[in-house]
Amino acid sequence: MASDGDRDGQEALRLQNVVDRERAKLRALQDISSALGSTLDLGELLEMILDRISEVMEANRSTLYLLDEDTGELWSKVIQGDEVHEIRLKPGEGLAGAVASTGKPLNIKDAYQDVRFDAEWDRRTGYRTRSTLCVPMKNQHGRTIGVVQVLNKNEGHFTVADEALLTALASHAAVSIENSKLFLSVVGKNIELLETKEKLEKKIRELDVLFEITQVAASAMELDDLLAGVLARTMRATDAEAASILLADEHTGDLTFRAAVGGEPDRVKKMTIKAGQGISGWVAENGRPQIVNAVDEDPRHSKHISDEVGYHPKSVLCVPLRWDDGSGALQLLNKASGRAPFIDDDLKMATVIAGHLSTAIAQAQSRAQKAREERLTTLGRFLSSMLHDLKTPLTIISGYTQMLVAENDEDQRRAAAASIRRQVQLLTTMMGETLAFAKGERRILIRRVYLHAFFEDLAEQLKPELAERGIRLELVLNDRGVAHFDEEKMQRVFHNLARNAAEAIGQDGGVCRLVVDRSEHGNLMLTFSDDGPGVSEEIRGRLFESFTTHGKKGGTGLGLAIVQSIVEDHGGSVTVDSEPGRTAFKITLPQPQPRTSTRPAAAE
Repeated sequence: MASDGDRDGQEALRLQNVVDRERAKLRALQDISSALGSTLDLGELLEMILDRISEVMEANRSTLYLLDEDTGELWSKVIQGDEVHEIRLKPGEGLAGAVASTGKPLNIKDAYQDVRFDAEWDRRTGYRTRSTLCVPMKNQHGRTIGVVQVLNKNEGHFTVADEALLTALASHAAVSIENSKLFLSVVGKNIELLETKEKLEKKIRELDVLFEITQVAASAMELDDLLAGVLARTMRATDAEAASILLADEHTGDLTFRAAVGGEPDRVKKMTIKAGQGISGWVAENGRPQIVNAVDEDPRHSKHISDEVGYHPKSVLCVPLRWDDGSGALQLLNKASGRAPFIDDDLKMATVIAGHLSTAIAQAQSRAQKAREERLTTLGRFLSSMLHDLKTPLTIISGYTQMLVAENDEDQRRAAAASIRRQVQLLTTMMGETLAFAKGERRILIRRVYLHAFFEDLAEQLKPELAERGIRLELVLNDRGVAHFDEEKMQRVFHNLARNAAEAIGQDGGVCRLVVDRSEHGNLMLTFSDDGPGVSEEIRGRLFESFTTHGKKGGTGLGLAIVQSIVEDHGGSVTVDSEPGRTAFKITLPQPQPRTSTRPAAAE
């Protein structure tokens, strides 16, 4: 039987052990406080928390779960023990899931006696869970951000005091974890912003260059101006010392220097590179870009060209140019910053520029070809329209010439001769217009015209031609005053309208009506109508287009196009209203407004 002294000694030893454990806990708590403030790295922080919690709580193992805000799951990145596993628990699943859902701690003496316990991880790892203490980690706003779980206390079960201690540690850890997440988020955002800023600045520089190239392509009238402008901007974008653009001959494939900047451009432009020769020839032929930062070591390098022009590049960046019916190469030589080599970013930029340049070259060549074709086509159409309009004066001249032969009355002969002279003058005017067009000129001669004299004379010209087809012309002069327009051009307008009406009416005869009027705004209103079959829906929308004709034998389709052109040259407009039995062309010609007196009215 133990003596009182022995019992006192044992009790003292037990108390000493308790004191030692409490001191160890206190030191561990101090270590946790210091550790939580010593790092913001989340991985280090979690490992540090688990090590200290296991020691303070006298637990065999500790697990810390964090809440995934995107999925709502709990996940454990670090598990203390021999192995590291990642555990993911759905909301409410297992003991930790139950704590996360309720926000309340769980203190269980035997985990296998609780239906919420999931023994799957024990079976996988061979670990035996007995006592368990789980507490929620809540941030300063009271929101659960995770769960701390300690397993298997070294002696006995977890007490109420253990629960309070772990709850305090969990709250402290939650604040540190939140700070770490916030810090990492800020650092990540800052890094992301810096990277984005660098990329954005680079893109802005690229866009500036591409925008300038687009402007040059749009404004350059000549291909050589376009190429020189693009080269200067490409050199700035890639920090190149010299650059050139080579275009391949469509028959031989030989490359000629169409533009060069830096180095010895005047000498370079006089040279030709055989198809496939040199680095640029290889790139143009194979359609593949190349970066050569040791030119002298490349067997494709044409050293004799460098010797001839007196410029020896150390590095070359060359990209192909491609468009529908042509090819070439864009070549950049030597970094202007010194010995720095060309890099992939330079290649990407040059490739983008080459794509835009290829399109610009194709468009420039297409514009030049189209301009040549349009010039020839327009000239052909104009000559066709002139031949078309020659019919009327030649017909009139022929008629009056026959009249002169048969007419004995001197006055009638003089009148016929005057009419012939007027038609000859009209022919002379038409030829003058042709010459003016050939010189690129287009003009009208606006003069003061007496309406009654002009239209009565015009009617006399039109009546014989219309009468041959059984068509009667009616002239209605609601305005017999003065107007301003080009007499000869307007004669052509009404000759064309009359001929168009005659062809529409056919041989059955009919009536044409010419009405001269004035609008309330002072514009001259001219209406030429006929009682023919009308304009078909098929061509009504494109009636004034060149070469639009419908069922007219020998028609050119130019008459109404000429009408519209002359009226628009006067600043006026022409429209058509058509239905079966009536077609009316309405012409509006603006007139100069009379000047108003600025003198004060006389006193009455």
